[in-house]
Amino acid sequence: MMHTFVDPNLLGFSGLQQVDNIHPAFVHFPLALFPSALLLYGLGVMRQRATWLFAGRACLYLAVAGTALTLITGWQAQGTFAHNERIHHMMMTHLRLGLIVGVCAVVLAGWSVAHRDQQPRGVYGFLTLLAVTTYLVLQNGDLGSRMVYVEGAAVRTAIPKQAHEHHQQDQHHQHAH
Repeated sequence: MMHTFVDPNLLGFSGLQQVDNIHPAFVHFPLALFPSALLLYGLGVMRQRATWLFAGRACLYLAVAGTALTLITGWQAQGTFAHNERIHHMMMTHLRLGLIVGVCAVVLAGWSVAHRDQQPRGVYGFLTLLAVTTYLVLQNGDLGSRMVYVEGAAVRTAIPKQAHEHHQQDQHHQHAH
């Protein structure tokens, strides 16, 4: 089999058609955008740069939109796969943390509207809430990844399939020599 640098046969978003839910396609937005907003707001406050504060607010608004999509797709995802009691317990904690993040996101977005020279009023309280929200988002991402990668939530059994394919390849390579 000839390998190309990028195999065009593997492109086309077919993975979205093969998965049971699309929640994983959206979770990365809040995971990336809340820390970005915190960094930009923090640097903007320390350096007194309105452009960095503006960029922090833009990241925050995108994080709020990403959080909304993540909550909606997560809500839809919870009924798309069979799961045991442990995963259900983790899923409920994951959902509750997501709802807390959603409330914090709306509060932060509303708070950021009342600004002076791009800096939110009560900026240190704002940064504290943004830092707590960022922590909760990262904690929830860790919990979600543990559900999937440690507990196997919504994952098709790949290891037995890969082991079988590896065994077949080994036999093929041994017979080919």
